[in-house]
Amino acid sequence: MLQADVAIVGAGPAGLALAVALARRDCRVVLLERQSEQHVLSPDDDGREIALTHKSVRILENLGAWQRLRDDEIGTLRSAQVVDGYAPASLNFGTRGGGPLGFIVSNATLRRVLYEVAREDRKIQFYSGCTVTGIRAEAGRRVLGYGEDGSIAAALVVAADSRFSEVRRMVGIGADMRDFGRVAIVGQVRTERAHGGVARECFRYGSTLALLPLAECHASSAVVTVPASCTEAVMQLSDAAFAAWVQAESASQLGAVETCGQRYSYPLVAMYAHGFYAERFALVGDAAVGMHPVTAHGFNLGLAGADTLARQLQGVVRLYQPARLGRALSRYQFQHRLESRLIYSGTNRVVGLFTNDRLPAKLLRKAVLRVSDHFAPIRRAIVHQLTR
Repeated sequence: MLQADVAIVGAGPAGLALAVALARRDCRVVLLERQSEQHVLSPDDDGREIALTHKSVRILENLGAWQRLRDDEIGTLRSAQVVDGYAPASLNFGTRGGGPLGFIVSNATLRRVLYEVAREDRKIQFYSGCTVTGIRAEAGRRVLGYGEDGSIAAALVVAADSRFSEVRRMVGIGADMRDFGRVAIVGQVRTERAHGGVARECFRYGSTLALLPLAECHASSAVVTVPASCTEAVMQLSDAAFAAWVQAESASQLGAVETCGQRYSYPLVAMYAHGFYAERFALVGDAAVGMHPVTAHGFNLGLAGADTLARQLQGVVRLYQPARLGRALSRYQFQHRLESRLIYSGTNRVVGLFTNDRLPAKLLRKAVLRVSDHFAPIRRAIVHQLTR
């Protein structure tokens, strides 16, 4: 049986970040991942681009991951623009000093650099191609079963294995799920005019379009949200037809559009776990809170949660003191709920309103944007959330 201080299930960005943070606090960490090590080392591009807050950048810098990114892998988010329907007016966000609101980096790139950092730390053992088959508590530890007959004993087990976490279910922690009945279709496009570092969110009727600025000034990530029943039709559009659709939905703000690369689709399901910990067990990343991507907070919350948990645990000694470990996990839950609950519920309300095409909702949508545009504290609060 393998022995570890902490066993983490899931080598996504949140799991990798937590592994590195704990190893630097002198914890022996075992990281279990369902996919192959080669897939984690050189992950395939999955089309997802992550909008990073300044806080997330600081966390990545402290882990030694941000420094590994090349300049051409970092897009700068200078401002954001929100449009409702086909009205000419828009709600605009930007910092007072003209500095960036945030940064855009692909999910695959973030996962790659975090794994590069993790594999250089001798306190982290990586086991790939592993599926967890069971988990039990016994004599001051948790025992994980994996594969045909493998097992790991650890003082703490952390699940970071997606919003549909099997390990969370095995421990008996439930979750509130919200299926929006919609699908996000993502793919890169090139535009005639430079994006200028502006993220554009167009809430049309029947669909939404977001254009996220990438490092190359004419390249953007197009995120199209449509009812699930329309997924196949949009995915089967020719490149020219998809580009024309993106150009029309963006009101040709950036001129002619052409596609570049593959398109990917993701069902939109939000999730909030009923609890973030149990006896010698914790949840981080999407296993704790799975966000709708419209406000781009999912990755940032996952990274913040991993950072909070590592800080509360402090080091290896606390793992073997049951009372202190219990208090640390309780404080982690309190802090992560404080950071995530309002954002989660607020995002769901925004999505519910701005994907409702009935007349009362349309009128309310316009009223919300008008009030937000004329009430500076709202804009400042949103900008503060990104740049703090």
